[in-house]
Amino acid sequence: MPSSAPELFPVGHAPRATVLIVEDDEDARDSVAEVLRDEGFEVLTAGDGIAALELLSRIPPPSAVVLDLSLPRMGGLELLERVRAQEALANLHVCVLSGQPELPSDVELAISKPLLVHRLVQIQKWLDECFA
Repeated sequence: MPSSAPELFPVGHAPRATVLIVEDDEDARDSVAEVLRDEGFEVLTAGDGIAALELLSRIPPPSAVVLDLSLPRMGGLELLERVRAQEALANLHVCVLSGQPELPSDVELAISKPLLVHRLVQIQKWLDECFA
């Protein structure tokens, strides 16, 4: 019996990886999500650290996260500490978005704000390298 659920990806074209975007600015979050969906990634979004922590507890968890450091309810640095403390998330690829001069040293990519087009392309290229 055929499924009535809509196909998100054409048959034989599964998403390359699941990426969680954690950004409280809705416009920035939507811009990153649109670019990554267009590149074939499954995208989850969260507007704060607590919502992100819930999404990261999914089985299987996202493979990468694009993380703003300035978030309501739970900041990005605290979220990053909690993520790094979980064995199930040890291989999580992390890109940090920030307008702050000091960035964590245990991330793969740090992108300055504001999110201009060339910075969105930089995130997309980083993910391409992570999942090549």
